[in-house]
Amino acid sequence: MEKELWLEAWKEKRIGFHQSAYNKTMVEHFENIDLKGKTVLIPLAGKSLDIIYFLERGATVIANELSPIAAKEFFEENKINFQIEKNTHHEIYRAGDLHYYLGDFFEMTKHEIGHIDFLYDRACIVALPSDLRVKYFEKINLLITRDTHLLILTYKHDGPKEFGPPFYVPENEIKEAYSKMGHSLSLNEGQVTKADGRFEEAGMKKLIQLKWHSNI
Repeated sequence: MEKELWLEAWKEKRIGFHQSAYNKTMVEHFENIDLKGKTVLIPLAGKSLDIIYFLERGATVIANELSPIAAKEFFEENKINFQIEKNTHHEIYRAGDLHYYLGDFFEMTKHEIGHIDFLYDRACIVALPSDLRVKYFEKINLLITRDTHLLILTYKHDGPKEFGPPFYVPENEIKEAYSKMGHSLSLNEGQVTKADGRFEEAGMKKLIQLKWHSNI
């Protein structure tokens, strides 16, 4: 999604992608993984409650979001006190082990955020059209290492492949992009959801969640 459209979606409360509970697939995946003292990167985090999950598990969270509305609502709704620091490209909301970067994800640097142990992408890659995904992969490659554990959630559906967001991201695109970074990903099909609303109007019958992950 282009920047202006993303900001407009938050302004107009078109945030059907927001989940009011921890993501079930994410919880099951990390259930037996020791997160204490680890650093998790969550791009395009919005006001996701998954941020809270990682904090409760003892992780440091590096979250990024473009919309100031999303940032404001996250901290207000979760009653989290914070301090704001500013750098050239971001306002950084700091609250204990949470470092929430408000601003352009493509301006983030490894020097700023340090070593990343886990990348959790639930809503970022599927929000981006193909041209921005190329740029996204290039940035991710600069922020993570071959030791970074990945959990990426995408979707496939039986409708027009150009429909979105959330966009259909071809499986070979993900495999090739992360293979170039030195990551071999496993793929599992997850929850099947009946299409409704604009998805049904676009000709879809169902959406299937895809879980991509590296092995520990």
